[in-house]
Amino acid sequence: MPISGVVVSCRPGRETEVAEQARLVPGVEVHATLPNGQVVAVIEAPSVHTEVDLASQLEQLDAVISVQVAYHNFEDVTQEGGADGTDEA
Repeated sequence: MPISGVVVSCRPGRETEVAEQARLVPGVEVHATLPNGQVVAVIEAPSVHTEVDLASQLEQLDAVISVQVAYHNFEDVTQEGGADGTDEA
């Protein structure tokens, strides 16, 4: 399951409004608003494709300038190969 920490840059003074809108997007958890026009959030999704879709939804919110990934991790990913996630059997 991919999890990403993102920084949503928005028009200064609109960060509270953007944070409220972002909280309505399933799979997005808002952690902070910064007075310089940024919102810190986490996106958690069942697939990378869904995660990208969620980031795109954030980009479409009114007053959003951009969404930057600050951290990305895969959790609970099962892969073919060894039990430790390597390609060795």
